[in-house]
Amino acid sequence: MRSVRKKRSILFIVMTSLVLFLAACGGSNQSSSEAGEKDGDVIELVVNSWFSSDADVPNNVWKPWAKYVEEKTDGRVKVKIHYNGALASSNEILEGVQSGLFDMGLALALYYEDSQLFPLSIGELPFTASGDPDKAAQIMQEFSAEYEDEIWDGVVKVGVGSPPPNYIYSTEPIDSIDYLKGKSARVSTEMEALLVKSMGGTPTQVTFEELYNSLDKGMINSFFSTHDVYSNLQLVEVSPHYLGDPMKFVVGTAIMNENFFNSLPEDLQTLFVEDLNPKWEELFEGNARKIMENDPGIEKMAKDTGGSMTKFSDKELLEFQRYAKPVWEQWAENANKRGYPGGEMLERYIEISKKHGVELEFLK
Repeated sequence: MRSVRKKRSILFIVMTSLVLFLAACGGSNQSSSEAGEKDGDVIELVVNSWFSSDADVPNNVWKPWAKYVEEKTDGRVKVKIHYNGALASSNEILEGVQSGLFDMGLALALYYEDSQLFPLSIGELPFTASGDPDKAAQIMQEFSAEYEDEIWDGVVKVGVGSPPPNYIYSTEPIDSIDYLKGKSARVSTEMEALLVKSMGGTPTQVTFEELYNSLDKGMINSFFSTHDVYSNLQLVEVSPHYLGDPMKFVVGTAIMNENFFNSLPEDLQTLFVEDLNPKWEELFEGNARKIMENDPGIEKMAKDTGGSMTKFSDKELLEFQRYAKPVWEQWAENANKRGYPGGEMLERYIEISKKHGVELEFLK
């Protein structure tokens, strides 16, 4: 894993050098990570979005934030957004920002469990925050603040938050907490694989592009995702059943190139820290709420397709959540292997969760 990340870092350095060389040939002395304001010149902040321009995150976060930045800086800073992962894919954001290939991007913790972002992955464990994105964000913001020096070493933190919660979808009705026994489910992380095994299922790796066909052909029975992806990609056609109790979150952090930030005039640095960065965090949290407003429509869509939405009783849900206990324990072991105090981190996360009204009863 580390060798792969090393190769990626080398690739980004090479690409960045090429970008700077071409810029120099064109008569410009300013790279994307060298903002410096001279004689009233406009500073360009380059963002890499791995979403398309019409997706929820760009429309609810990046575009309004870009407008807000321009307004608050009186036009001194303009945000240029590249869509569809034009500069880097979703699992290459950290390297791209660190190298200066672009100035800012949204990195997901699930792609960086073997990096400095590892502490953020605790927020992606099953059944965190009672499925509430606001609480998920608040808990992660407080927890991650205690590991700031490690997580954002060499980059500038813009904000931390979560998209809408992940649910589990199925080709067959979810009629009991043991419904997955003997069946297969798509997984994308080690922790998801362990959860599926704990539930008695078989974890199966399927690319996102192959998800629809794999469900349609019976290669897999279930998968984890968000309601907006479920509806936008018409996955309801091949997996019309889902569990109405949220399973987990993905944790995202917007990061900025350190050289870009340090080259900003002092007043703009202060503005980013005190206003512009918190605004991004606010918009990212709001994005999850906006998407979740359509949740009632998901149930209707599933039923219209011959499917069903299952809600477990409190007793059933607690039993179901206990399948996740080995996953939390494994996370602590993984943290220990990486040199972190895994047990202490777990206890601290549980303590912060309780402070925000989330009781993780299944861990007792």
